[in-house]
Amino acid sequence: MKLHRNSAGDRSVTCQDGHSVGLDIGATAVRAAVLNVQVRDGVPTVTAQHLGGAPLHPGTVVNGVVADPASLTAALKGLWRANNISCRRVIVGVANPQVLVREIQIPHLDPAQQARALPFQARDVIALPMDQVVLDFTPLGPPDPDSNLVTGLLVASPREPVLSAVAAVERAGLKVSRVDLASFAVLRSSAGDGLDVEAVIDVGAHLTTVVVHQGGIPKLVRTLPRGGEELTTRLAERLNISLEEAEQLKCTSGLGVPGEVATLLTECLGPLLAEIRSSINYFRTGHTGVQLRRISLTGGSAALPGFATVLSTQNGAPTSVTDPLRLVEPAAKGQSKTSDDRWASALSVGLAMGTAA
Repeated sequence: MKLHRNSAGDRSVTCQDGHSVGLDIGATAVRAAVLNVQVRDGVPTVTAQHLGGAPLHPGTVVNGVVADPASLTAALKGLWRANNISCRRVIVGVANPQVLVREIQIPHLDPAQQARALPFQARDVIALPMDQVVLDFTPLGPPDPDSNLVTGLLVASPREPVLSAVAAVERAGLKVSRVDLASFAVLRSSAGDGLDVEAVIDVGAHLTTVVVHQGGIPKLVRTLPRGGEELTTRLAERLNISLEEAEQLKCTSGLGVPGEVATLLTECLGPLLAEIRSSINYFRTGHTGVQLRRISLTGGSAALPGFATVLSTQNGAPTSVTDPLRLVEPAAKGQSKTSDDRWASALSVGLAMGTAA
């Protein structure tokens, strides 16, 4: 799923050296994945050239929206300078609770005609005025030979947050060649192979994205305005400790060590767990008889001790944390820069992998 932003005559989303750069703009940090993506026999081969990141000041990005563009620009300049990244063409992910994804049918048209017709097709399912949204449509198969209609996914995002993020990135001397939906980028890098139905859940600091796919095709996408930072804040308030101490307790004790911390975290996690369960049940309601085979967790808060076990129990499916680099091969010696795998994210990797989509 791509929301293109390329100038006329410049359709490349890769850099001159053939690498792709996925840029994950999160609530606490920016992360860049510089990858070499090639397709061999229809299968993408992904090799890492560089992984790097930089922390963001609190309040720079809130619920997926850039609130302090100058701070983001400064962080990006520092990231590129500190890591000596030469490639300046980037793919940026978009995620906020207002992004809408719907399966619709539209007439089969050439790209130019489709772009003109899409606002008329979308206005019945989108509450915002068409001049306030960015639209995209990706077909899920060939057009029906009888009706000439194409079934696909409509993606609508508020325009202002997208433009604000792009402007902040480009003020850092970078070129945004594509804006991609974050949830589909995560699905690209984290979905299990050969699974009929799977839920991929990306748990960030402010947002949690739930994508249920069937054979690789997204069937449900939701972005929830809850994440790991909320747990840390409430834990600090309830125990009267600093945020740093609360974060350490959360990561070391989690839900797996019986006691006051586990009890408080279980209580704080309640709303998020309920919304995840509601999302999965909504999918099940519309797909009677379809069995959820697995839940894959990713994101900075995915490794909370005991979290996977609770999700598995509540949703009746095996649950595990997915390595964001599971599909990425290390570059041959002498062909890559020193990378710090700690900065790897499923989003940055999936964004770069999108060049093969």
